[in-house]
Amino acid sequence: MVSYKDSIIVFKVSNIINGSENHGSGGRTNFSNELVKLAGDFFQVNAGNPVKLGDAENYVFEVYRDGTPYILRMTHQSHRTKDQVLAELKWIEHLQNNGSDIPKVLSSKEKNLVESVKGSDGTEFYCCLFEKAPGVRVKVTDENFDEPLFFEWGRTIGQMHKQTKSYKPETKYKRLDWYEEELLNVQLYQSDVPKQVIRQQEVIKKKLNALPVHQDNFGLIHSDIHNGNFHYHEGRIHVFDFDDCSYHWFASDLAIPLYYLMWSLEREGIKGLDEYAAKFMREFIKGYETENILAPVEYETIPLFLKLRDLTLYNFFIKSLI
Repeated sequence: MVSYKDSIIVFKVSNIINGSENHGSGGRTNFSNELVKLAGDFFQVNAGNPVKLGDAENYVFEVYRDGTPYILRMTHQSHRTKDQVLAELKWIEHLQNNGSDIPKVLSSKEKNLVESVKGSDGTEFYCCLFEKAPGVRVKVTDENFDEPLFFEWGRTIGQMHKQTKSYKPETKYKRLDWYEEELLNVQLYQSDVPKQVIRQQEVIKKKLNALPVHQDNFGLIHSDIHNGNFHYHEGRIHVFDFDDCSYHWFASDLAIPLYYLMWSLEREGIKGLDEYAAKFMREFIKGYETENILAPVEYETIPLFLKLRDLTLYNFFIKSLI
């Protein structure tokens, strides 16, 4: 049905950018540990010695309250508006209320989901707190990275797609549509863009604009459910990092796991990638269809969304070098 080789695989540029995924946060020059402490005070957690978990597009820390770990996230205003962050959190609450295994969003002492702290230049960081997901991340080399996990992975995404169909947010708290993603436009970050990239960008956008949009194939989705964005615990997947959620085709959410799986397997030197992709998708789709059914034509668009991720990831790396 799908071969990972349908993608143009430009993501290999990552091999020449050492640690590039940690250079994209806005507000880096005015960020400080004092801001982390201020954010922690809002949520009544000890952020005096936070453990940094990431700083690619948000600053993410593990913090504690009475010995219990929580996840504190701080988003610079150049990356998301406050309303966009609230839109993300309100969708998470909807999914939680309808059976999804997602770490809970916690309110501040002022009963707010989002609080703001200001950097030295007056710009804001939007702060929120989450329960820490139970379990651990699963690597492609782990013993339990196999069919039962693939099935549960698909089932989890299917359940989220089923529940997002009933989600009707206030206009103020609406997330971006797919075409509003700035990473769709390489010209924003590169003055001398390779002709191949321009050509691919134009072809991808044209094909996306031609796709049908309706309730059974399109809605608010996570957009980044690879194995780095969930924990596996007692046979269940607990998804986190909803920062990229947007209105998109459901098939895109099916392409992303395959995309990063193939990347990880190749980096590990694992052979027989086509066979592995077929095994993964077979169990993944079985799990997905226990919760949500897509028309056969929707699955045929997965190669297009593999190419779309090539484009946005390429642009992310270029942006990171600016």
